[in-house]
Amino acid sequence: MAETTSYKMVMVYINESHKRKLEEFLEKIHFSLYTVQNKVESVWSEKIKHKNNNIWPGTDCIFVLTVPEKRLDVLLEKLKTFRSSMDYQIIMSIGIIPLERVIPDLLNDDTIKIDEELLKELKKNKK
Repeated sequence: MAETTSYKMVMVYINESHKRKLEEFLEKIHFSLYTVQNKVESVWSEKIKHKNNNIWPGTDCIFVLTVPEKRLDVLLEKLKTFRSSMDYQIIMSIGIIPLERVIPDLLNDDTIKIDEELLKELKKNKK
């Protein structure tokens, strides 16, 4: 039986103005399994808000990284090192969530069945 790998979802919140720097950093450390959500409005404290308006300007973005649990500590060390290279005022925080399962190729995953009746219906409606 093949060994299953445990994964974590690492959510990195960062000022949107630093999105490109984080993308370049992830490329530099050869990390490529992530998505990015732009234009996130955030409230970090009573005095620090990014609400995308005249009173509270700015927005943040969220990087969602999927990482094998055994590589998590190394990734966190690299992310903290990256954060340490920036000005103190830049907001960057991380949330770590366990992932029950990662399916990189849904179509070719043999552990999940296809509902043949539904498939026929969907193909029929596609024409």
